[in-house]
Amino acid sequence: MINLRGRIRCLFLLLSGSVFIPVFAFAQSNREMKKIFAEAESCNLFGENELANPLYLLLNNPDNYNIQYKIGTCYLNIQGEKEKAIPFLESAVMHSSYDAKINSFKEKRAPLDAYFFLARAYMINNELEKALSTFNKFKTLANETVKRGGMKNLAYIDQQIQACNNAISFVENPLAISKKIVSQEFSQGSINENPAVSFDGNTIVYTERRGLLNAIMFSKKIRNKWQSPIEINEQLKAGDDCSSCSLNGDGTVLFLYKEDNFDGNIYSAEYTNGKWTPIKKLNSNINTKFYESHASVSANGKSLYFTSNRNGGQGGLDIYLSEKDALGEWGPALNLGSAVNTEFNEDTPFITFNDSLLYFSSEGHKGMGGYDIFRSSGNGSKWQSPENLGFPLNSTDDDRFFQPFNNDLNGFYSITTDYKKKEIFYITLTNSRLNRIYELSGKYSLKDTVVTFDEKNVIYLTDKVTGDTIDTGYPDSKTGLYNFIVPTGLFRLLYTAPGYYPQRLDTAIIKGTPSRTIHLKDIILDKNPPVVYEKLDLSDIPVVDRIDPEILIKNLRVYDVTDNDQQDTTILYYTVQVMALFNPVDISYFKYVSDIKVFYNDIDKFYRYTTGVFLDKAEAYAHRDDLFSKGYPDDLFIKKVTRGTAEKSVPSQRYYSIQLKATGAQVEISKTFPGLTGVRETKEIDGMYHYLYGRYSSADEAKTALQRKQFLEFKDAFVREISILIKK
Repeated sequence: MINLRGRIRCLFLLLSGSVFIPVFAFAQSNREMKKIFAEAESCNLFGENELANPLYLLLNNPDNYNIQYKIGTCYLNIQGEKEKAIPFLESAVMHSSYDAKINSFKEKRAPLDAYFFLARAYMINNELEKALSTFNKFKTLANETVKRGGMKNLAYIDQQIQACNNAISFVENPLAISKKIVSQEFSQGSINENPAVSFDGNTIVYTERRGLLNAIMFSKKIRNKWQSPIEINEQLKAGDDCSSCSLNGDGTVLFLYKEDNFDGNIYSAEYTNGKWTPIKKLNSNINTKFYESHASVSANGKSLYFTSNRNGGQGGLDIYLSEKDALGEWGPALNLGSAVNTEFNEDTPFITFNDSLLYFSSEGHKGMGGYDIFRSSGNGSKWQSPENLGFPLNSTDDDRFFQPFNNDLNGFYSITTDYKKKEIFYITLTNSRLNRIYELSGKYSLKDTVVTFDEKNVIYLTDKVTGDTIDTGYPDSKTGLYNFIVPTGLFRLLYTAPGYYPQRLDTAIIKGTPSRTIHLKDIILDKNPPVVYEKLDLSDIPVVDRIDPEILIKNLRVYDVTDNDQQDTTILYYTVQVMALFNPVDISYFKYVSDIKVFYNDIDKFYRYTTGVFLDKAEAYAHRDDLFSKGYPDDLFIKKVTRGTAEKSVPSQRYYSIQLKATGAQVEISKTFPGLTGVRETKEIDGMYHYLYGRYSSADEAKTALQRKQFLEFKDAFVREISILIKK
């Protein structure tokens, strides 16, 4: 990495140039221009493109095609600005030469490989026909240089030509995926990358790119919610040139890549007593005088998959395997062989929990351009030919660092969402193909206010034909921009926010629609003047002898909703469960609803009091939110209704509650649990007084309730199943 003194020198020149451009433009001397060129070259040498490019721009003029080449290649390596490379490189190739001396200040010609970088720029911008034409032109010109020594690595041109053809095929046959932002808490910075997640799913470490610096961010999941991330560079003593690589099974061992002045090495740190230890360099079986870029560990902590460009490999970066020996040290490295490794680069390998699937990125194999994400089945050193994960996970640009989760079902992945903005998403892989996909994009805002959007600002995407909720999205926390990836079909978007009237927008995408990006009209939600409702206390609702047969339903079943409901053909509709009790109660206590239906079955003996019939799950959630705003307690759940089965009735009196506290002596409920109504005291066979809240028909219901703010102060609270332990 470039040293701090060098950075300050580059920054000083940038600031000077930006302040004094009018004088500089007319009065610059040849000596000053040479100095600027030398500093730009220094920054460029160290890969500091965002520092080098403004310096090159100061030197730009229409007749200097070498400078235009350098500007173009800088843009091609700057996140969010790659398309700006095209006009500079288009100009550069018109005056390019094999023998151009590009490191000379006097050189005005561009090098011949300007054609290659122009083709890559076209490719990244999805102008694939132009890319193919330019790659073929470059290949012809490069072959003409053979008599003069020839250009190197010409096989990579053929690889990119094939990648262009692959890209056309992959885009026409996209993979069906769904995605959601992992947490708005992880969107504090602009570029959030390299999500390393423990196998148990309770720890995440990722890298926030802050210009020239890297911040290592750490978060734990508590009660199924990610906590605000903290920066751990100081704990790790890692400097600013580290990037997150992977975590072990329980999130107590972290592997990192450290640039080390372009040497590239792998380090590890341990999480003990609530903090991270300083990083420690792995042994010489892993780190060598060559370049090591990534490492990930198996679930049992005994196998390490890492990348290195050491001698003896297939070419470029290869993936290696090291096993932990009896002394706990990493043993000799084994190359995974030609099934996985190619003559080009492989990077960011991850092994799944069951050790049967290897996910990695490669510039070889059958890709779309740059690095693509692949997976291969096998184990140890024996692997099958890898499968490309396809479009839209892969693109014509570099795609790296897909962290698999739940074996081959899910993953964590950083995706560009806006200009110089990348956020971490939770991906669900369906392993099925769509005919053709499109991007729905738009802007969401609230009238008369400027806010930072969060998880409360929900956009539901539904299929108008089936009523299924296809995806749930959120606007960018600062800009309000959003997007969905969809196939052809009829869609409805439902925009919601607390205290605002929801809006709907219908759209249709028919086969043959020419543009892949559909720009929807801007949505502005109007304020819904708040009506203050008294908080309803349903804990003491009167019991009645029986339920009115007109509203009692016994031939249908009610279940918790899941993420896979859209594939469930047995669902009749969705409804909102207001309460679930063992007794029939007076339904007149349920204010503001006039359509209460009561479901009952002999299996769990619960009377389930529900309101609403919705074919669209999103509308059921909107109805529940409306009840919340009218004073209903937080213990309302969305349920799916299906036809009853002929299963044998097994009487049961079990239910679930939140245990807030257990004490040897009785406490005063109103003082100990202020703000909570309906807390129950039970004395159990252990002689202790147990304080319980709520009656839930499933553990999932209770766990959802436990995540709410009102329970956060009760550190010992947990969900428990209630059975015959209770005495009184």
